[in-house]
Amino acid sequence: MTLIELSEALKVPPRQIRFMISEGCMPPANGTGRGADAYDETHLIKGRRYINLHKLGMKPQAIKVLMAFDEAIPIYQNLGVELRIDPSADISKIDQEYLISQISDALRAYLKRDQL
Repeated sequence: MTLIELSEALKVPPRQIRFMISEGCMPPANGTGRGADAYDETHLIKGRRYINLHKLGMKPQAIKVLMAFDEAIPIYQNLGVELRIDPSADISKIDQEYLISQISDALRAYLKRDQL
């Protein structure tokens, strides 16, 4: 689809799409030229995700960070800390106690850095 068609599908101006591309929240067009079918389903999915996060009140920089995780699934969010799981991870092979201790150590080290 063209930029105009994508713009109409997402109900945002073309300028907003160009911004999402420049911020790395959406891949660049697949083709060039006025009549090129440069945008596809990936652009629609990522564009909708960006717009939905923006409607939730998130700032563009926060959206950019979140979208960098692509399809990671947030499973915990509190006090500015978020734990995300890669959807391709085999959860049957995760040693929960080991993982919890590693997360705990990493969080303690991060919080301690301000005290040094």
